[in-house]
Amino acid sequence: MSLDLTTATARIARELGESEVAIADALAKTTALLHSAAMADRDVPGAPELESQRALLRLQKIVGGLIEARGEAARVHDQLRKIAVETGAGEEPTCPDKSFTSAEHVTTIAA
Repeated sequence: MSLDLTTATARIARELGESEVAIADALAKTTALLHSAAMADRDVPGAPELESQRALLRLQKIVGGLIEARGEAARVHDQLRKIAVETGAGEEPTCPDKSFTSAEHVTTIAA
């Protein structure tokens, strides 16, 4: 199945927004998990200290990876915006504050 410019623009805009939200959600949930694990490590007696430390370090790596992913997503967003300008999907597309799922918004931007 091939895509025309309008369809591709709408699909990419929708999926990009959904992807950015998913990364932000994963970051928020993982930092909440890290917080809960740290509190449990501090407050619950009997947990093996070395195993708790290993788990916290692994959670920290996940959080760091998600922060990096968020930065990469922002760079991709900028690159796709530039591609949209070059392909005529919009002279100067604007990026919404929140993600959107309607092709109507993209058509307005592309017009």
